[in-house]
Amino acid sequence: MELKKMFLKDIERDIKGVIKVGQDDDSDIFQELDEYVVTNELLGHFGDFFEAYKKGILDHTDKMGVWISGFFGSGKSHFLKILSYLLENRVVNGKNLLNTLIIKFTIQWLWQI
Repeated sequence: MELKKMFLKDIERDIKGVIKVGQDDDSDIFQELDEYVVTNELLGHFGDFFEAYKKGILDHTDKMGVWISGFFGSGKSHFLKILSYLLENRVVNGKNLLNTLIIKFTIQWLWQI
């Protein structure tokens, strides 16, 4: 058996090293979301964000922003871009990205218990 046949995905596929905000090619966006790895730490950050977001919608607050911080290369911009897809309720190739990420979040959460 060839080594490349052992992987679920084609290892010779085009992988974008950087997908910039504003690029609207559905196939690139879907691949980015499909291959986005939700770690326990990311799951917590998404939870923190949506708790703050919910407070901004349901409660009265003058705190209208969130602060995303981390070391260089830690994924701040990527995290923000994924959040933008969720908040936009983006549909790509007929699939709702929110549903795709909810499945990833649920799987990661189930691995924790």
